[in-house]
Amino acid sequence: MKEIVVASGKGGTGKTTVAASLAVFLAKRGVKVFVADADVDAPDLLLALGGGKNIFSMNVRASEKARVDVDKCVSCGKCVEVCPFGAMAMPDGGRAIVVELMCEGCGVCKLVCPTNAIEVNEADTGTLSIEETKYGFGCATGKLKLGEHNSGHLVASIRNIARRKAQDEGSDVLIVDAAPGIGCPVIASITGADYVIAVTEPTPAAKRNLERLSRVIKHFDVPAGVVINKSGYSKDFEIVLKDWVVRELGFQFLGEIPIDYEVAKALVQMKPIIEFNPDTKASKALAAIGNKVGEILW
Repeated sequence: MKEIVVASGKGGTGKTTVAASLAVFLAKRGVKVFVADADVDAPDLLLALGGGKNIFSMNVRASEKARVDVDKCVSCGKCVEVCPFGAMAMPDGGRAIVVELMCEGCGVCKLVCPTNAIEVNEADTGTLSIEETKYGFGCATGKLKLGEHNSGHLVASIRNIARRKAQDEGSDVLIVDAAPGIGCPVIASITGADYVIAVTEPTPAAKRNLERLSRVIKHFDVPAGVVINKSGYSKDFEIVLKDWVVRELGFQFLGEIPIDYEVAKALVQMKPIIEFNPDTKASKALAAIGNKVGEILW
């Protein structure tokens, strides 16, 4: 089974549009597909695929939070004084309370409490689920709980369950829609992948962020190709960008997707553009990219 990660150095490049369309394109050509949404801060791959039917869900506990036993608390205020995150409070001179949204579970409050009134326990980091899409393939996805950290851990959990599920179903390819940027969720998405599709735009800002993403990709020694989305802004800059991708980054150039407002209509209808209107310019470009990816990996 091949594992493809669709990534981007910045948000808004059309990464999820490419991932959703590639999955549907390959599935319609007999390739057994499974997908995973690794953007746990803002998961929207299922939206692009028209939603899903829940098959399995679970809570992931990879965080820790302080808890106060009010019966033991003597309102000394030491925990409030030492908390480096401002997560301990003592309203109106009463017992200490924990502001969970700010607590990082470091345990300093527990160390200084003279009455052992504070414990640090596991807490929910987020949720993980398996959904069945209307295109006949499954999707592993997750949501990070508001204010929580350990997004990399949650992404790793999503990838692991996606791999197991994909292997159980005999899938030919696992397509992972990564988070934007180069943070922990992206690192957790790229490690161990077979190929990365980096989606960018023909703008200086996108080029700069693609260069940052390329360092992560090269660090993990994963082969990669680049897709230029929303082409047509600047032909001269696009020529420079293509040459830079091949000569400087050493990545394959997979193709470019022209500006096409049918894509916006497809997003509103919660359909991949390649399904919404197969004859539009963007769909034809995505089909060509899908064929090229197939040639590279198989």
